[in-house]
Amino acid sequence: MKVLAQDLKTGKTDILEVPSPGTTSDKIRVLNIYSHISTGSESSIVNFGKAGWINKARQQPARVMDVINKVKSSGLSDTYRAIKNKLDIPMQMGYAAVGTVSHAKKIYNLPKGTRVFTNSFHQEEALVDYNMCVKIPEDLDSKSASFGAIGGIAMQSIKCVPKESKIIALIGLGLLGQVTLRILNALGYQCIVYDIDLQKVELAEKYGAIGIRKNNITEEVLNYTKGKGSDCTIIAAASLSSNIVNEATNYTKRKGKIVSSGLVGLNLIREKFFKKQIEFVVSNSSGDKNHRGKGSSYENISHFFELLSSKKVQVLDLISEEISLNDSNNIYSFPKNSTFFSKLINYDSTNVNVNQTFSDPDNKNKYKIKAGLIGAGNFAMSTFIPTINKSKEGYLSAALGREGFPLYVAKKRFSIDMITTSELDFYKSINAVIITTPHETHFNLLNKAIEFSLPAWIEKPLVISIEELIDIKKKMLSNKLIYAIGYNRSLAPWTNFMKNKINSRKINISMTINAGKLPLEHWLLNEEACGGRIIGEFCHFTDLALTLLGHTDLINIECISRDRYYQDTGHYVFHFQDGSTADINYRHDLPSSVPKEKIIIKTPDSKHINNNWRSFSSGKAFNFSAPKKGKGHNEAINTFFNRIKNNKYSTIKEIDDMCFSTYVSIKLQQMSKGDTLDIFDYYRNEILSTSSKLND
Repeated sequence: MKVLAQDLKTGKTDILEVPSPGTTSDKIRVLNIYSHISTGSESSIVNFGKAGWINKARQQPARVMDVINKVKSSGLSDTYRAIKNKLDIPMQMGYAAVGTVSHAKKIYNLPKGTRVFTNSFHQEEALVDYNMCVKIPEDLDSKSASFGAIGGIAMQSIKCVPKESKIIALIGLGLLGQVTLRILNALGYQCIVYDIDLQKVELAEKYGAIGIRKNNITEEVLNYTKGKGSDCTIIAAASLSSNIVNEATNYTKRKGKIVSSGLVGLNLIREKFFKKQIEFVVSNSSGDKNHRGKGSSYENISHFFELLSSKKVQVLDLISEEISLNDSNNIYSFPKNSTFFSKLINYDSTNVNVNQTFSDPDNKNKYKIKAGLIGAGNFAMSTFIPTINKSKEGYLSAALGREGFPLYVAKKRFSIDMITTSELDFYKSINAVIITTPHETHFNLLNKAIEFSLPAWIEKPLVISIEELIDIKKKMLSNKLIYAIGYNRSLAPWTNFMKNKINSRKINISMTINAGKLPLEHWLLNEEACGGRIIGEFCHFTDLALTLLGHTDLINIECISRDRYYQDTGHYVFHFQDGSTADINYRHDLPSSVPKEKIIIKTPDSKHINNNWRSFSSGKAFNFSAPKKGKGHNEAINTFFNRIKNNKYSTIKEIDDMCFSTYVSIKLQQMSKGDTLDIFDYYRNEILSTSSKLND
């Protein structure tokens, strides 16, 4: 199928041919009829892509500081590689489309052929979440329905208007402003409107607005309201200036409200708001996209469709041009006419290439192990796939995903033999499976690998719950296969070097991890869904400690501090039977200029420091036996492939070690400050032993 994408380095827009979406997902597969382009929002992205490096930096000054801090913590070469990888990935465009359900979803009561609005990119076929799939009323035409996203954004801002309000000042009359005005008018509000473009004001006047034709907004609003001011001001403009918001306090009534639905500067002057006790709100796009209830995007768009169906709101005149998806060179070319509001992309839904598998085998690797990857995310693209392809024994032969675009990007960059959204095509073509998907999927995907009797690499964690761990341990012990978890640090050259230095003696380990702050909506902070950050990321350091102290048993763990509900970080001390300790402080509050990882190991006769796996010291002036740099990615994947080549199946002890390490991380996730856990006793009692055995 065809998708529209933009090259972020050059701004060039291309039509790409990618595999159609998979059919086994719980998402809804939709064949698009139309998708909608707003000249304002999407053209800004296109212009960013066309800008040079200096102008890109000027447009995102905060990102420049992020880059500087990353250089300090990770080095220039790693930073350059990270930026290059980001810009090398084309960006899919679009956020509003109308189509028909191509595969029935009985659980959602959506038969094949149902017309729906979605937040799809500009592409022939989409895979969308149920919460962003809005059924279109039978008496509503598809072109009007394509305005669903803009209508939802307008509805969300109008929901912020205080009760009993009658007079609304509306600033900014682009596409969002025009749709907002028409909804306000349909709901019975009196609207005073302003835009620097007189033509847009004149159009608004045709739909019942009182237009301000000069740059004297305060004068006009106060005269119309007899000095009182507007009950509420909605700013639907796009401007980096903060003047629009601050000046709105002059013509908004005392204890009134200012709502920003557009993208404007927010350097607020406190005195202006303080004097009149004015409330300021930034409305949340089209609403919450995680459910279908009150305040959701689904609710807002559905209400907008009701207004369209009843003919209380009309929008067809705001479509300035229709164009075919095949005309990629002109999709983002807009005339200078200021009343050119939007374009509609037409799709020929009867002529879509619905092939789920693209195959282009390369015989030069025919004697190597064919690895199949599930999940082509950032880590896989930047680190894991290049590591796989450096191996002498194996290579990345196939990639499986729910959607075709990320697979296309991976194939183009790494020359993968086959990319597919079909599970059947994937599993029958590979010798080993590598799982780098979200953590909550690991249990089911590892089960699938066991079903197909395939060696399996799971890019940590193994699973995310005790129930899953008990079940998967039984299956791993019952199936003679090769298993590996992506604890690369545990196989790094420095780790092996230190195991020899430790030599089964009592030691003290101190790890300070600068984990950084994640956005509050980041998937890793959704403990209910993915298990949490301690299970999913801290587990690296749990396993590293258990590996370095493999000569003795972990007895108990103290939780010194815990931040479970903000950034999901924590400080723990592991106590071992021989008196050794591992103090692991996983922090979110350190500056980004501080190295990501610092590990100090004190043995009876020396002190060894690992500074972010890039430099090592032991207090000696000359250290001729210093280990190789690196976090162990190459060593880990080479070990996995060599075991496959030599049929070296995972032993009972190895499986038990994997499961114990996973168990410890699951328990750490549940701990609170001040807790002490006798971990070994808990593991023995809680994880059921099985009678199934594997030959060593």
